[in-house]
Amino acid sequence: MSIRLLGRLGAVLVALTILTLQGCATSAEKTAGMRQMMELNRNDLALIEAEKHLSDEVEGVMENMNVGLLRRLNKDYKGSNDAFELAKQKISELYSTSVTEQAGAVITNDESISFQGDKFEQVLIHLYMASNYLSMGDIDSARVELLQSQVKMDEWGEPKDETPFMRYFSGIMFELLGEDDTATVSYRKAVDAYKNTKEKHGLNVPLTLQHDLLRMLAKMKLMNEYKEYKQQFGLDQYKAPDTKKLGELIVVFGNGLAPQRDEKVFQTYSPALQLNVKVAVPDYPNPPVVLNKVRLHIDDKYYPLEVVSNIDGLARSSLAENMPIITTRAIARAVVKKKTEKQVGESDLGILGQLAMMAINHGTEIADTRCWNTLPQEFELARVYLPEGEHKVEIEVVAPNGVVVDTIKRTVKIKAGAKSVVSKRWTSPEGPAVHMQPIGGQTVDQADGHPDGQAATPPATKS
Repeated sequence: MSIRLLGRLGAVLVALTILTLQGCATSAEKTAGMRQMMELNRNDLALIEAEKHLSDEVEGVMENMNVGLLRRLNKDYKGSNDAFELAKQKISELYSTSVTEQAGAVITNDESISFQGDKFEQVLIHLYMASNYLSMGDIDSARVELLQSQVKMDEWGEPKDETPFMRYFSGIMFELLGEDDTATVSYRKAVDAYKNTKEKHGLNVPLTLQHDLLRMLAKMKLMNEYKEYKQQFGLDQYKAPDTKKLGELIVVFGNGLAPQRDEKVFQTYSPALQLNVKVAVPDYPNPPVVLNKVRLHIDDKYYPLEVVSNIDGLARSSLAENMPIITTRAIARAVVKKKTEKQVGESDLGILGQLAMMAINHGTEIADTRCWNTLPQEFELARVYLPEGEHKVEIEVVAPNGVVVDTIKRTVKIKAGAKSVVSKRWTSPEGPAVHMQPIGGQTVDQADGHPDGQAATPPATKS
């Protein structure tokens, strides 16, 4: 080969190396600015960042997940569902990952495999879409999303793949829709789901859910089952509340930010090459963030919010389950890359080509840190029965040192026999005011800044 041709090939390899190194930032690095804006309570700026990522990957599942949630936080419910629908459709298309993508991952990195999201993330798309439809007053479409989530979990057929809060949330929504039979089934399945997935999220069956199931069983006059569950829960003294002259306030609170996967790089010995190779895998390097406590203050009485979903635990558990195959694929990729470097070095390109190939391999060896990183770290819930009339409601965020760092104050109108839902998201101690407006005889929380959108309620339903 001529020196002139070698020079041209060398120039091409150098250019390719530079482009490779410039374009191989991890997903965590690319979305860091978006998460920072959320932490600063600027969901409007976070959405701008997310929309930029979406413009680069229009059909990207993760990109549409993030845009969907951030549009919801900015009260664009239709736009939010448009993005979620795209994510949902793409996940369906990618149900079976192609062999071609798997092979490509052995040459480049795992980000060449189309992102489908973890199973709990796929299910939570339905939760947010149902909430959006309720906010828009489209009850039928909300119901469809709830049913689709149940079908999806039933089809998986593995108790460990359940998303317990989705089962619980569906029960609450079905009860709001006046479908007591379906609500009772959902509560029953939610109890089982919390038990079957405790190792993932560390949560027992929430006390609120225990009360809800017992209350519905009593209402449905399923007394044998009612007695069995009372004994199972250790609630022998429980009595179903008399709610005839009361209304109910349901508060769903999204606290913090889901953990971000990061990159862990280490050296491991390859028997095939008889030398150490570099491997990059995803990791959660930091322990869960200690979140501020949240409590509900209504009139002159305090009510606790109970943690009903540990997204942090679900995310970490899901990655741990997949780590064996991720690590195996990363080691195989490292071996292939080393062999390629050697082959190029032995070709006409010589040491120049080998060095360039080493740089390319180094630049492309990144971990797959993609995840739905705009989710809250956990969901918390409170259900309170109140007499008809106006009530002073405060949601207080309390730091570990006991100092109240934020208070959301409102006057809520409660109607006997009706249910009002308030959905919040909190990531920082500062934010614009929150306004609550009555819609269709029920209270719907219209919030700016830190709240997590609104789960609007349908026309008044009887308890």
